[in-house]
Amino acid sequence: MHKGKEITMYDLARELNVSVATVSRALKDDPAVHKKTRKRIADLATELGYQANLFARSLRTKETKTIGFMIHELNSNFINAVLAGVERVTAKEGYDLIIAHSSESFDKEVSNARNLFHKRVDGLIASLAFETRDLNHFKQFADRDIPVIFLTGLSATMTILWL
Repeated sequence: MHKGKEITMYDLARELNVSVATVSRALKDDPAVHKKTRKRIADLATELGYQANLFARSLRTKETKTIGFMIHELNSNFINAVLAGVERVTAKEGYDLIIAHSSESFDKEVSNARNLFHKRVDGLIASLAFETRDLNHFKQFADRDIPVIFLTGLSATMTILWL
């Protein structure tokens, strides 16, 4: 294998003379694959530095296991407490968070919404900027049935947006 080359399941399969399907099942710890074969595949994957291609997986499953969190300001005890709680729950459920900060700017909020949409988040939590004039930039999420939860005021008013 070439140094610096990304190791794929195909490489593991070729090296061990097994099918790609066997490698895939073994890496998911499927009991249908013999225990010794699973161990050989896992050991080689570790040795060669194999990493699952999460982008390819998300294309297949149509799920990124990622939630976007748009924050309007960083110095809010309320937002920090909510963020800590959201991170705890999402991590427990196997989701990652992408945090975007608008600095109370409507234009930056629109840009953040576009970026998070293009990163294909599975859901969005948004604390709106002071300058927010309308919610049109969230329509793209509603059009794809991606839930959006808004946090407003001093306490959470959670509303799922369906424009």
